[in-house]
Amino acid sequence: MNKYLKIALMALVMVLSISLLGCNTDNGPATDEFTITFVDYDGTVLKEITCQVGDTCTIVPPADPNNKENAYFTRWSLFESEFASIDRDTEIKAIYTLDNRLLTIGNRSIVFYSFFIISGITVALLLGLREAKRIGVKKDDLIDGFLWIVPVAILGARLWYVAFELDNFIYGGFFPSLLRILGFYNGTLDFASFGLSGLAIHGAFVTAVICAYFYTKKRKIDIFKVIDIVAVGFIIAQAFGRWGNFFNQEAHGGIVGGMTDGVANLTLEQQFDFLKNTLHLPTFIVNNMYIRAGLHNLNVEPLTGFYHPTFFYESMINLIGFGVMLVLRRVKKIHFGELLSVYLIWYGGLRIFIETMRTDPLTFEFLGMTFKSAIVTSTIMIVLGILLSVFIRLKRKGQDYSTVPGYFGYKKEIEAQTVEQ
Repeated sequence: MNKYLKIALMALVMVLSISLLGCNTDNGPATDEFTITFVDYDGTVLKEITCQVGDTCTIVPPADPNNKENAYFTRWSLFESEFASIDRDTEIKAIYTLDNRLLTIGNRSIVFYSFFIISGITVALLLGLREAKRIGVKKDDLIDGFLWIVPVAILGARLWYVAFELDNFIYGGFFPSLLRILGFYNGTLDFASFGLSGLAIHGAFVTAVICAYFYTKKRKIDIFKVIDIVAVGFIIAQAFGRWGNFFNQEAHGGIVGGMTDGVANLTLEQQFDFLKNTLHLPTFIVNNMYIRAGLHNLNVEPLTGFYHPTFFYESMINLIGFGVMLVLRRVKKIHFGELLSVYLIWYGGLRIFIETMRTDPLTFEFLGMTFKSAIVTSTIMIVLGILLSVFIRLKRKGQDYSTVPGYFGYKKEIEAQTVEQ
């Protein structure tokens, strides 16, 4: 190991050791009196209560603060059930939801939703460019296809969403309706009101595959190689994109513990404890899953409380699927195009699981019955994934990853061939 690296590591260990040894400044329980201080998110003191040791001390928190822009108060850093155990100077801090804005310039904001979608698309492109070189697809062809397929896919995602929410877009005349569909939610050409707050990933995927078919046909590229790149890109982009839903407090599941006759089965503290200590989710995720009743709609958030972070479940399982697909494209016996089959089956099954928990599904009526569009689409995806794999195995024999460098065992085979020569 480089000596400078060793010195840096030793210094880091020493700093961490000193920090750990010196971080505890608590002198133990008070002997005469102690103070409980309620503070806002920025440290502003909201209320102080002084208690005498040995006497009963009534601790009543101040009124819920509402001082943080574009966020709302969720809870105090200690629940009221914990107040009785306080026996020393204690600071209790106001916890707020997260601000969904990444950056604000003037009266325009860049929100995390857009940031994560763009980040996912960018990562997908970079990974695609790297894989394109290995499997014999020209980088210029991939970039050209990316530049026109991605915008069309976003439009497809928008139109798919709108198709199942027509009542929210089509009213007040042709042009206002068209503007709302395009993202001007006020129905006027006002860029201050512009934003695509409604995209459906199934629409983006279907549109992208259709566009890829025509593009590869025109450029005379093997579409089965391209759709493998698209599949891997899609699953990692989706893993990123779901974090945008998190900051918007949308696309979530039902209230933790469920409810009976309009009443939550668990207290707020029990809901918090389940997410934090049973599922072991990071605190910042748990805090942001506290959602006020009717934030989007009373049918979506019927009660104020902690809701299941389905965005997180989907994102993590997509990351696992991404890892599986990265491994599979290094397996010799996997045929070109079968990664799309894996994607269709993996994401189809995952989305069916997630939709059973979602409280805001897109639905449609057919023969007097109500169906969740994502479940129907995902079921079709699974069937198509199986059929595609069967077709590829029967009709494209020899068109597999053993024909390109980098598969598992490739180096050993090259070394063996070198020795023989």
